[in-house]
Amino acid sequence: MNRKQTPSRAQCPTCDLHFEVDQKSANLPFCSQRCRLIDLGRWLNEEIVLPVEEAEEAELEEVSGVETGKPVRLPPGWHDA
Repeated sequence: MNRKQTPSRAQCPTCDLHFEVDQKSANLPFCSQRCRLIDLGRWLNEEIVLPVEEAEEAELEEVSGVETGKPVRLPPGWHDA
């Protein structure tokens, strides 16, 4: 029983083109290098971003370990630039 596999198909997230998937392609999940670069440009220009909640100032201080008005103590061997 020789069954010929039908090629996989995908839809490009940049241009919505339906194309046959070549598993060796470096452009996946995009249809071409051009669409891949367009997507990269959108990320670099911050047209696409991951949603995050804005942290309150108190939370930022807690995470960084720095409290307002108090000097920062560096570990031994560390020097101010």
